[in-house]
Amino acid sequence: MSIDDITLDNVYATILIGNLCGSEGDSSGEALYFGIAFRMAQILRLPEPSLDDDEIMRESRLRTWYSLYMIDRWSSAGLNIPRQIQDGNQFQLPMSELDFHNLASGQAVGNGSRITRPGLWGYMIILVRIFGQIQHLHRQLADGTLGNSGIEASTRQLASEFEAFIQGLPAGLQLTMGNMETHARLGVGQAFVALHLGYHHYATLLYFPYLGSQLTHILDQKLFATRCKHHAAAFSDLLRSSSEAKGCEVVYFIVAHMTVTSSSVLLHTLLFGQEDELSDTRRRLYYNFQILLRLKAYWRGVGMMIERLFTFQKACMLSMDRIYTMDKWIVKFLLQHALPIEGNLGPPATSQLAQRDKFANDALSMLRPQGSQYI
Repeated sequence: MSIDDITLDNVYATILIGNLCGSEGDSSGEALYFGIAFRMAQILRLPEPSLDDDEIMRESRLRTWYSLYMIDRWSSAGLNIPRQIQDGNQFQLPMSELDFHNLASGQAVGNGSRITRPGLWGYMIILVRIFGQIQHLHRQLADGTLGNSGIEASTRQLASEFEAFIQGLPAGLQLTMGNMETHARLGVGQAFVALHLGYHHYATLLYFPYLGSQLTHILDQKLFATRCKHHAAAFSDLLRSSSEAKGCEVVYFIVAHMTVTSSSVLLHTLLFGQEDELSDTRRRLYYNFQILLRLKAYWRGVGMMIERLFTFQKACMLSMDRIYTMDKWIVKFLLQHALPIEGNLGPPATSQLAQRDKFANDALSMLRPQGSQYI
């Protein structure tokens, strides 16, 4: 009723409604309300502070802007629509969550004394900038607009950015059980886990094209394929660890899409990997599917995510090579998570695939209610 009232509160409200629409599978509502939030933020001149802002309000405006920046990267990819917020480094990253929580109400903005240590949210922003470049690379691969040398150079550049990111994390933010427990005690365990889940998810996306035969001419194709499998497995292991650690459980909607991506790589190993890889792969798939079922109890839209995984597994049976080729279909599967995905059914390509397909069907059976065609 007050949507024409341009305030921070209404920015928060439209973000909330947009997220709820997305979790219900309402992609049009998601795009509409996020679009309103973006425009309100621009009218409010976020993240630039007002003269009468105290430290809390200045940081709140900054954190709101970066929330919208991250939403824009995910939502535009998920819905296959243009981005609304451009990249830029002119604004400081959000401060440490604990520093933010310790700010006093009415505390005046200090001249040059602002705490500049980035927090978990700040490092997430660094990662999502890399994610934007990965999206662009995938689309170039699908469109055939990037030559072999450009593909290799882009992958190496993004790989070096990931390496610099993980090496540059402070010791207290590195992924260890001790750090996870510490952040949980401080009330930011979920944000800590989200940072590292994002890292493994984005890296899985970067290296995904190297699982197929499309890029076998790239010198480091096998290395990049191995990295893809490593990050997909590490995502699954962290998902399990976080679900067993109090204060670290991640139950937000987009985790479902990230888990489906991890599972698609694990399915590749289950279908085409070595015998000694199968046991751990089945175990990780089982944990992934447990998480998907748990998330489905919260968010109705997770059912569509699970159906996408079934479609992917069926497509695997058509061709060992084609399914991991970066065409428009696989880009839609990896990035356009808010849209339904079509699939063509057919018999297994080989007898060996038929046997492995049984393994995959057995693993996936826990996701589908008995006797039901739909999730």
